[in-house]
Amino acid sequence: MNLSKDLSLPSVPLSEGLRFLVFTAEDKRCFQALFPAEAIDYIENATLTEGHVLCSVATLSENLEKIEDHYRYQLHHDVFVTVMKSDGESVRQKDIEQQMYAQGYHLNGYEWFNRDYQSLKDDRTFITTTFKKVRQTGHKLTVMQNLLAERDLHMDMLREFSCRSDAHVFRYVFAHQYIRPNDRVLDCACGLGYGSYLLSTNDHVASVTAVDICPDSVAYANGVYGNDRLDYQVLDIDEYQSTDFKLFDLITSFETIEHVTDFHSFFKLCLKSLKPDGRLIASVPYLWVDETGKDPNPYHFHEFDWHKFASLLSDYGFILEARYHQTAPGGFKLTSAPRRFEQISLDSKEVDTEWLVIVATPNLSSPLWQNHKNTEYVNSQYPQAALPIYVDFASGYDNPWLHRQLVQVGQRIEDNKVRADYVAQLLATSSDDRLMLKTVQGYALESSSEGFINQWILDAESLLENTSNHDLAQNPFVLRWYVSLSFLIAKRLFDAGNLAASACHFGRILTLNCSDFCPVLCIKAIESDYYLAKICLYSQNPKNARQHLISGKNRVFAATEVFRQEVAGEHDQIAPFLWSEMAELYDAGALLNQLLIAIDNTKSVANIFTKAEKLENNKRFGLFNLVQKYRSSPDLTYQADMQLLAQSYINKLISKVSNCSSVDNLYIWGTGVAAKQVCKQLTTKHIKVVGFIDSNATQGQSCMDKPVITPADIQATQIGLIVLTSVGSSDKIAADIPKHIQCVYVA
Repeated sequence: MNLSKDLSLPSVPLSEGLRFLVFTAEDKRCFQALFPAEAIDYIENATLTEGHVLCSVATLSENLEKIEDHYRYQLHHDVFVTVMKSDGESVRQKDIEQQMYAQGYHLNGYEWFNRDYQSLKDDRTFITTTFKKVRQTGHKLTVMQNLLAERDLHMDMLREFSCRSDAHVFRYVFAHQYIRPNDRVLDCACGLGYGSYLLSTNDHVASVTAVDICPDSVAYANGVYGNDRLDYQVLDIDEYQSTDFKLFDLITSFETIEHVTDFHSFFKLCLKSLKPDGRLIASVPYLWVDETGKDPNPYHFHEFDWHKFASLLSDYGFILEARYHQTAPGGFKLTSAPRRFEQISLDSKEVDTEWLVIVATPNLSSPLWQNHKNTEYVNSQYPQAALPIYVDFASGYDNPWLHRQLVQVGQRIEDNKVRADYVAQLLATSSDDRLMLKTVQGYALESSSEGFINQWILDAESLLENTSNHDLAQNPFVLRWYVSLSFLIAKRLFDAGNLAASACHFGRILTLNCSDFCPVLCIKAIESDYYLAKICLYSQNPKNARQHLISGKNRVFAATEVFRQEVAGEHDQIAPFLWSEMAELYDAGALLNQLLIAIDNTKSVANIFTKAEKLENNKRFGLFNLVQKYRSSPDLTYQADMQLLAQSYINKLISKVSNCSSVDNLYIWGTGVAAKQVCKQLTTKHIKVVGFIDSNATQGQSCMDKPVITPADIQATQIGLIVLTSVGSSDKIAADIPKHIQCVYVA
């Protein structure tokens, strides 16, 4: 028997030990072909209280019997079982999962983070899957027949194979992506706790508090899923006034408020318990009504359409960030609808679906939340007592709660229009942080009218003129946003052809010491030198252009020295983004150097500009030379920095894909770590990946449950877009791809 080599295994055990366990000689032989011998323990007679067992489909029944003979429940100890398919076997996912559930296992939560909800089929072929033994705490619902007897009341959806359970679980998978570093999460109406458990598996989460009205459900959940970061408590949301929670960063509420007698209690709980920069992710059934106009579910007290749900959120001072519609087969409504989870415009009217899902954040211009801005500021990502000035938001902002909502990439409101509308409300109602707000507004002007853009420039210039040297010297955040706003104005004027005015703003930046805030801010000064050099070239003054380019290169050296001091002071341990952001600084330096070479070796100014445009479109953000340097270094401490640089590379690819006019029929070239990360991030942005391309692909191979084809298959496959993830060779690969197929890569 040979195990299918195209399927992935966990690289290390999920249990506390460092060795996998096998119970049969056949499994020992097979898995030792995939793992070092030292990573496998062959178990014959030992008592099993925890561990990670490997087995094949062929030996599954025998393994389950042996585990049952050897297993002894021990508090807070878990047993995992990973089942792999053998070559040539034809078995359904449904059959294996149902067998495991019947034998007292639930799906391991991590499995769901490799699943694409919309492509799941009930009759799909089995792939490598990991399960966890249901902790035998003595609670009656740990026994499957007892759980099934109460199926209409509640269900542990990680112990069921069905399209309906998939829909419930996926909402938690969706919420998972919104957890920020060290977030505290509140999950309302958690039921039997499977979703809260999924949230607790997030590497970023500090803690999850899950509440439910039913003491029996809470007892089951604490026994089966409770862990160091997850606690279940009894709470009747109608009695929200009795709570005394420390503020949460994220509140999740899936199918909650239709069960609450007074749904206003839930929103009042949010007002009381959510941080001013927190998030709410919630869902309700969409018009689950029969011919009487009422929801036939006896446990549902309310019905919701989009207008009612959105109005409630607005009434309680929430900004709607995003709206999703979800369907699944088998319900009493839209019975034959496929599995779908789709983002819908916030401006759309009523559109029939099964569930409405929203993402929302407090509107700090609302009277309901304005008083909250005086709440003592805590940014969970930076809990240290002494912070570098560039992450000391409490000292730098008038209202630091705006930072994660509007500024922090990866955490802020994603929708440009929603963010811009929110900024406009804040500018109209407060004098706080106007340099920052005007800058954020400036980055969302692409769809604005010419008149609005011109007025924005006038207002922004007025803000700059009214900013005193004293303010710049006293508050590093004033310097940070003064530089950013100046650069943004200068760039807009430059793009509009107003070179003289743009030169004034670029020049203003060069009079400031950006390192007084952070070495990363020096990128703006370095790029200002670059644009001033181009302006000199337009004026037929290559001598001054050279001076600006040399000056910019010197700024790179100066910023590097400040960066070295930050690392020496271990500030990079608090702000690890310094490493990846400094890669951008070296990229800017490389751009200056290349333009300097072009000036020295090209007589025609027109040709210099042609080369400059090409250079600007193929920036490599300092990644590749650093990769080579760190590869050759024996120092393992560089690995974390390498991960940050690799993520920077992936972020650039994702950004390029997001800006494509069409992302239909998208394939990823490669099946390595970078390709898989790109696939995961595209999926979180609801961009569908059809498959992968690999020169060494074998027939029938899959990656992340998607087909893998070879380059020879491209001509016969309907492909609209290929994302190339090969570092250093993507341009050569792109040259051989048919011209009608769009390619995205970092050159």
